[in-house]
Amino acid sequence: MPELFKAWVSEPHAGAPDVRFPLADARGVGAGPTVAIIAGMHGGEYAGVLAATQLIQHLERSDVRGRVLVIPTMSSLAFFTRSMQLSPVDAHEVHYLWPGNPTASYSEHLIDLVFRTVHQVDLVIDLHAGEFVQDLTPYVGVPWLDDGPLWQRSLELATAFDVPFINRRAVAETSIALPQALLAVGIPNIWTEIGRNGLPEPTTIALQYNGLVNVLTLLGVLPGTAVRYTPREVGPRHWSVFAEQSGLWHPAIHGGQSVAAGQVLGELTDVFGDHLHTFIAPADALATYVCTSPAVDVDNKPHGNNWHQHLVQLVEDPHGPRRGS
Repeated sequence: MPELFKAWVSEPHAGAPDVRFPLADARGVGAGPTVAIIAGMHGGEYAGVLAATQLIQHLERSDVRGRVLVIPTMSSLAFFTRSMQLSPVDAHEVHYLWPGNPTASYSEHLIDLVFRTVHQVDLVIDLHAGEFVQDLTPYVGVPWLDDGPLWQRSLELATAFDVPFINRRAVAETSIALPQALLAVGIPNIWTEIGRNGLPEPTTIALQYNGLVNVLTLLGVLPGTAVRYTPREVGPRHWSVFAEQSGLWHPAIHGGQSVAAGQVLGELTDVFGDHLHTFIAPADALATYVCTSPAVDVDNKPHGNNWHQHLVQLVEDPHGPRRGS
């Protein structure tokens, strides 16, 4: 059995609560890679958090080779205050913050402390899901800067998850920071997007958990026979659909649906139900995420973040529409 240490990693932050998160550190009896697993970057994405806690229990009673670090609730304060997406302390989107500025905002300190905890591992898996207002189809995001060994290694990790899609994400064209920071120091990494609307559904928790166990089995960290899946690869082109007026959003599609260029994605009305705008698909694409909250507030932009007006996320699908979608 491995040595398994459980503790809270904590540092004080001036003028704010301590920056802290739980860490489970499983150290095996034989040589092997060091793997870091992070969950709960966003407080309302529960499937990954629950899968990570299940994995900790599994590691405690398994033969482990190498070392596994598990952070089950990275944004612990957001998690326990039931906050969505943005930090309850400073309203930052942690996914968009680069490590290296621990004396700046609370959220920047948090991402820096996490990065310092995992920056010398062999690979990182970051567990995400659909927040309370996100109808999201299961996929694994693979950060892409260019083709090469890091891309191939990250892609291999993604094939351990039994999901319909692997999303080739051109991260240099986005604000997503942690995957880029990890690639910059040579660490292959992926992030899962498995779960919808903040629901702790057994099926999506199992998809996250089984994928983690399968990754660790593929790497020889856990004993057993691993499986490689063959999800379709989508991307790298993406389109984000934003509202330019406040009002009520009425989606006409759902997460995981294939749409054609010119297809109606939904409508915005005012609070009296009068029409304001119809949103049209800019290209043939797959909807990875559809906002299910009717509330749209374009004036609520903490730190310039457009979270409150983001309606649909689309990705190109080179393989064409899904049958029956």
